[in-house]
Amino acid sequence: MIRKTLTIATLALVAACSKAPEDVTAHYAAAGGRGTITVKAAANGDAKVEAGPQTLIHKGGTDYVVITDGNDKFAASFADFVGATQDIAKAKGMKPQALPQDPEYEAVQVGEEKVGDQKGTIWSVQPKGNPNGDSIRIVVSDDARLKNIAAAISMQTKLTGARMATVFTSVPKAEKVLEDVIAKGAVLRLGEALTLQDVKPGAIPASEFALPTVLDRAALRKRIEDQANKALEAAKAAGDKAGAAPAEGAPAAPAPAAPAATPAAK
Repeated sequence: MIRKTLTIATLALVAACSKAPEDVTAHYAAAGGRGTITVKAAANGDAKVEAGPQTLIHKGGTDYVVITDGNDKFAASFADFVGATQDIAKAKGMKPQALPQDPEYEAVQVGEEKVGDQKGTIWSVQPKGNPNGDSIRIVVSDDARLKNIAAAISMQTKLTGARMATVFTSVPKAEKVLEDVIAKGAVLRLGEALTLQDVKPGAIPASEFALPTVLDRAALRKRIEDQANKALEAAKAAGDKAGAAPAEGAPAAPAPAAPAATPAAK
């Protein structure tokens, strides 16, 4: 009896260990295959999402946005990034607007699907009581081995929600339901916007999650405003140069060519 109990306990321990989080890298096709998103998730919870010029990093329990300015890179926590954006908008007299419409939405489980060799549950985020309305289907896996992939993808959702809060007085109900579904596990497919291609285990060096200089809310606001002022000055200088009168005796600039005719629609 004791031997049988020990055997069962050992098998349970092995099963639990086999599903423990590990270092994994996932690749997603974005926008119907027009782009790629790479997610790197470490067993310790650190994660990185690279989507074109945008990089998000989760490190030490905090989410960061990495910003590139020419050859320079710096980072800010989500809270400071959103706060600085709100400060700049407020200084310009901009105020969050009320949503013109905000219908009720619900999440309905409608089946299962295998995406990128991973099995998941299909959820339909749809108008409440109207399955034929404007909806989006999300495939989510609750596999514990993908736990940190799930946390990484949720960073984008949280950032989107935070940005909406700077534009609107409330987050749309549809967005809240979407966030709840994404929180259920690792996203395998998000409508046509995101589709898992593969998940590969393998050690990820800690350097992948290293942060550049981190700016606080005030420093980030100043940096953004300085960038905007420089861009305005450069545009003004370019405009002044283009509008300068030609030197005496120099030929006048030729008139711009007429635009090409637009082909008729077929």
